[in-house]
Amino acid sequence: MWLFLIIGALAVAYSIACPDGCSCDLEIIDCMGLDLSNLPEGIDINVTDLDVSWNNFTTIPDQIKQFSELRYFNISHNRISTLMPTDFEGLEKLESLDLSFNRFQDWRDIHPTTFHPAINLKRLDFSSNPLRTINNQSNHLNIKSLLILRLTNCSLKTVPVSVFNRLVNLKELHLSANPITNINESFQLNNLRYIDLSQCLLNYIDENAFADLVSLEVLNLKRNIHLKRFTCHSEYLSQLDLSECVLEKVPSGRLRHVRILDLSMNYIKNIPAKSFLNYHSLELLNMSMNAITSIDSAAFDGLNLIKSIDLSFNKLMILDEKLFYNNTQLISLNLSHNYIRYLNNISSDSLKVLTVSYCEIHEINKYSLIFLPNLIKLFMSRNFISNLPDNLIADNLGVLDVSSCRIKSINNKTFAGMFYLREINLANNALTSIDPSFFPRATNVVIYENPWRCECASLKRMFEWITTYNADRLDELICYSPEKYAGKTWQEVCMDQWYPKQLKKETMWYYSVGIIILMILALVVVTILRKIKDIKEERIRVEHENRRAEEREALRRMQEAEMEIEEQENRNAPDPRDLQRPPSYTEALLMPVISASQPNLTGSLHNLASRQNVRGSNPDLSKLRKKRIRKKSEERRASRMTLDSDSSYDNQSRDYVPPRKNLQALPLESDF
Repeated sequence: MWLFLIIGALAVAYSIACPDGCSCDLEIIDCMGLDLSNLPEGIDINVTDLDVSWNNFTTIPDQIKQFSELRYFNISHNRISTLMPTDFEGLEKLESLDLSFNRFQDWRDIHPTTFHPAINLKRLDFSSNPLRTINNQSNHLNIKSLLILRLTNCSLKTVPVSVFNRLVNLKELHLSANPITNINESFQLNNLRYIDLSQCLLNYIDENAFADLVSLEVLNLKRNIHLKRFTCHSEYLSQLDLSECVLEKVPSGRLRHVRILDLSMNYIKNIPAKSFLNYHSLELLNMSMNAITSIDSAAFDGLNLIKSIDLSFNKLMILDEKLFYNNTQLISLNLSHNYIRYLNNISSDSLKVLTVSYCEIHEINKYSLIFLPNLIKLFMSRNFISNLPDNLIADNLGVLDVSSCRIKSINNKTFAGMFYLREINLANNALTSIDPSFFPRATNVVIYENPWRCECASLKRMFEWITTYNADRLDELICYSPEKYAGKTWQEVCMDQWYPKQLKKETMWYYSVGIIILMILALVVVTILRKIKDIKEERIRVEHENRRAEEREALRRMQEAEMEIEEQENRNAPDPRDLQRPPSYTEALLMPVISASQPNLTGSLHNLASRQNVRGSNPDLSKLRKKRIRKKSEERRASRMTLDSDSSYDNQSRDYVPPRKNLQALPLESDF
């Protein structure tokens, strides 16, 4: 627990001290690509790894001297052109220095004592600086502690062997991509394990140049496009890469401990007898992409430990049946991309993997593999084989690849004798029908890209077998015939016939689920629409009630106004008797004769005589008038109460105007 807390505290402390723009992790500071010309402030004095590559430094910064704990310093991809004696003072613990991709033009730009203070320097990289040739008397690289030196692409024209021989602890020397043309001296470095001289212009190497390197393990001479011959003596070299050169013959010399030899992409045309007699320990031999047309039957004699031989991409047509017979440890043989037509003459008791793809094999017979009793994997794709023989003898064969051939048919006898056959690739052939009984023990059979004739009854068992083992690529089983099924998959054509009930049940289940979902959706939609309709109707009802209330109020006000006007008119109305004039003489003549007795007339005259004055009214008549006015007021009040109680009456009341009852004419004197 305390340990985690301490580590966390240290991490926080260092993150606080990290310079602006840099990324920091404990004692590692990365200030790459910040366009710096001086070291930023805030670098912890105890920093161990400092990366200031891809900046604009022109000299080694003076502040670097204060970082006494510095072990790794990367100042590559800058513009440094000179190194001074004091540039690395105080950096006794410096182990790795990267000065690649700067602007050093000559070794004279570097002071001979520059690296003396760095007494523990182990890795030095000057790659991609055009330093040119090092003088044999130069002391620039007199660094006893150095283990790895990189001078890749430094425009070196010669190898200063005497200078490198002073690096007594050197383990790796990288000199690739330099215009070096020859090596005439011998290296004397007891600890050197790796030399990279690839992509140079070597055309001659002294056969003893590497003879004294007792620890040498890897020699890389790849892509030396002028190297036609190579002879080398080395009792300790274990890996030799001579690929992509222009060698015309197998390298010679004492190379008894070489385990891996790469001679691919050269110009070797033939391999004579005993070409590898001095390669006693060779295990992997790559001679692909040459121009080999013939191989002597004794060419590989002496290769008692060889395990893999690659002769692909050559021009071989015939192989001697005894060519690999003595290679008792041979496991893998690659003969692909040649012109081989038959397999009968390949013999090896130890061979387990044979690749003859992209050849010109037209046929194989029952006994073609009889001399390969331990063969486990056979790759024969891209050949011209049209038929596989019945009862092919391959007792231990477990993997067979005959894809992209022209095989038209197989039967239950084709693989009958192959008890260990588990994987078969029959893709991209001319098969039209197949049955799992043809390969009863197989667990992985690839049959895609064949012109299948989709007769569903004959394909059902195969489909069920495939769904058990290879169900992930069923969509690649395409029908070719009959024409109506062309381009469709097995499932599309035959599923209804293979599983009609199951398909119906599944379909009904899908339909049922779909119908239920649609009903739920419809119910939801109807509910929503009904809710919207209810809200809309409620809003309309409220608006209608508000409107009716406004109309009732307006009607009430109108009626009151009319009543006031009528009352005002009644109060101001003149006496009807004042408006009635006596009849004219003519009108009087036309009037009916009064059939009344004199007493009646007398009574009438008496009543008329009883009036107080000529224009005054009879008191009884006045009472009658008041009674009529009171009755009219009561009728109006009753009608107003009826408006508030009866809602149906409202619609008719818009055009309703209370009837005006004409006041009964007051009795005139003529009435009496």
